[in-house]
This record gives sequence, structure tokens and C-alpha cells, in this order.
Amino acid sequence: MPCLTIAQPCDVTRGAAVTAFSRLSNRVISNPIEWQETQYQRRMIPTMTRRYGYMVPAMLVFVVALVILTLLDVSAQTRNVAIYVIWIVHVMTAARAISVGANAISREHVGKTWDALVLTGVSARRILIGKWLGVLHRIAPWMLMLGALRLVMIPVFTMAMTNRFAYWGRGGYTYYGATSAPQTGPIEWVAWAAFASVIFTVLLTVLEVMACTAIGLAASAVMRKGWTAMIAAFCIRFAPVVLFGAFTRYEVATGMAYRVLRFPYLSLADGGTAPLYLLALPYTYRTQTVHTDALPSILMVGVMLGSMTLISLLVVWWAIRRDGALEAASR
Repeated sequence: MPCLTIAQPCDVTRGAAVTAFSRLSNRVISNPIEWQETQYQRRMIPTMTRRYGYMVPAMLVFVVALVILTLLDVSAQTRNVAIYVIWIVHVMTAARAISVGANAISREHVGKTWDALVLTGVSARRILIGKWLGVLHRIAPWMLMLGALRLVMIPVFTMAMTNRFAYWGRGGYTYYGATSAPQTGPIEWVAWAAFASVIFTVLLTVLEVMACTAIGLAASAVMRKGWTAMIAAFCIRFAPVVLFGAFTRYEVATGMAYRVLRFPYLSLADGGTAPLYLLALPYTYRTQTVHTDALPSILMVGVMLGSMTLISLLVVWWAIRRDGALEAASR
């Protein structure tokens, strides 16, 4: 009996490992395109990236630390610097996702391997899902980096603006060097808005990466050439950035920074960073309605990114079927 008691945990562990391995094997066998694409993306990682890949996160941690240190000075532009850092990393992540996706299908046409892939009898659905998941595996570290940066900046926004509002409430200076009279009023943490900002940060970050990879795949499937597909995908994804950024500048160019960040259509240009910042603000006499006003902007961004993802995947499926893939796998 003691031997059985000692052996049982081993048997349970071994059984769990076998079950997990079986599930992984079935997944790979059921969709070999995903396995092939994932292995290819891993092989394509440059040696320099493998060796010095830690430097990008390390530099980002250093920049975030500098932003946090600016909280010690109430007059520092912490909010603006934090938003600029998010925008830069956001653009880098979107560009990386588009470039990886734009090469996933076009290389099969350029390398003359598309016909061989189609002749295997793999369905168009499996090709689409396999290619997309392989690309998402490659871009996952960038998605995690962007999401982590946004999450870290939420309390930074809260603390920076709490300090600023408290300073103004004591009669600190306002813009243009004018001195304001002390303005009393509560400064409170909005719990539901803080939790909502965390949830929406995760959702919008995932949607952003899904949309960019899907747009890259769609351009890759239609154009069949990597560079032209990449250029077309960049134009499609960054068209709202240019259009709504220009519209925001036209409407509130001469206004203060807070007016620009509260403009609803700016969220379509910056992928939701501005309304996420608004959700992180404390409740004061200046921010009585900003939390509820931010929700429609977040909804607009989610609808835009979700529509881009869905339409792009439909275009990929159509292009794969056009080029000879079967609608269902052959028996």
C-alpha cells in the first residue's frame, strides 16, 4: 500500500503529460499549416534578435522608469510623455504585425510552393487559420509588450493628474503662467473606470494585433508579393490614423492638450489610447463626465478594429479559394 501511495502522484503526472502531449499532437496533425508556419517564423528570427532581443524590453523599462520619475515634479509633462511613448510602441507593434502577416502567403507564391500546398488537399479554412495563428505566435511578444506598457501607464496617468489637480486646487499656476485662485472640490478614485481601463486595454491591444496581422494576410493573399502587400497593408491600417488625426487637428488644433485628448474621433487615430487615459483620470470638478464620455470612443475603436479583422479574414478566405484551395479538406 505505501508503494501504491507513492506511485500514484507519478502516475497522475505521467497521465497528465501524456494527455497534454496527445492534445498537442492532435492539434498539429489536425492543422499542419499552423505547425509549418510557426516553425518557419521561428527560423526566420535573425541571429542578432535572438542574441540581443532582450535589449528592446530593457530600453522600454528604462524609458518607463524615466516617465515614472517625472511624477516627482508636479509641473513635468508626465501625461504627454507617457502618451507619446505609448504611441511610438503602438506604431512599432502595428508595423511589425503587418510586415509579418504580409509575408505569410505571398512567399508561397513567390517561392512557387503554393500549388504544392493546395495539392495536399488542405482546406481553405485550415490554411487561413494555420497561417494566421502562426503569424500571431511570431508577433505575440510585441503584443505583450504593448499591452504591458499600456497597463503600467494607467496608474501613472492617475497619479500624475491627481498631483496636478491637487496643485491647481491649492492655487497653483495654470497655462500661460496665469495664477489661479484655489479651487476646492473632491479628488476621488473612480473604481469602475479604473477596472474598465484595464479590461479595455487588454481587449484593444489584442484587437489591434489581430487586425494588423489579418490586414497583412489579406494584402499578402491578394497581391501575392511581399513588398507590394506590405505597402498596401500599411496604407489600409494607417489610413484612419491620417484621416482622423488630420480631422482632430482641424477641429481642435488651437485648443489645449486636454481638449485634444477628449475629442472623440482622436481615438480612431491612436487606437484607443486617449479614451483609456480618460478612464484613468480621478474624479474632480474638471472631470465629472470624462469617464462616461470615454466609453463611446472605446466602442468606436473596438468596432473599427473588429471590422478590419473580420473583413480582412473574409478577403483572405476568398483569395485562398480563388487560388485553388478546396472549400473543405479532401478525404
